[in-house]
Amino acid sequence: MHLSRKGWNNVLIFSVLLIIFVFNFSQKLTLSPKVHQRSVIPESVTIVEIKTPDYQITRLGRSWQSEPTLGLSEQQLNTVVDNWQHLKLTTQDPVSENAAPYTIQVYIADQDQPIIVQLYQYGENYLLQTDSDMSLLLEANQLPLLLGR
Repeated sequence: MHLSRKGWNNVLIFSVLLIIFVFNFSQKLTLSPKVHQRSVIPESVTIVEIKTPDYQITRLGRSWQSEPTLGLSEQQLNTVVDNWQHLKLTTQDPVSENAAPYTIQVYIADQDQPIIVQLYQYGENYLLQTDSDMSLLLEANQLPLLLGR
């Protein structure tokens, strides 16, 4: 195939445009919004107590006790506490509502101050917020997994 100088210039221009298009398109694919998930409390810490306005769950040695009693077995209380660190929830934008939150204090070993978790109603679901940067979506059917009721 024998092309003139003008023909080769056109081939070069279209090749460069094609390469730019491919790089641009591949970057958009890698930057597409991904669903991020995380747990409410990091797995690397040890929870020693969870306080809500209605009750508290306290660690006694290797077992858990609720006061007032929630009617849950020791194994069920252990599962509730484990869910705070292992249940993966979808991240959301921070809460901007002025509604009063249901405040939960999670005390961890080797820290004097608790982690403050604010629970907000979000339609039929809930949002958990531990900082001002983001919140976590908690579906209505998942609420008993964290609160035990």
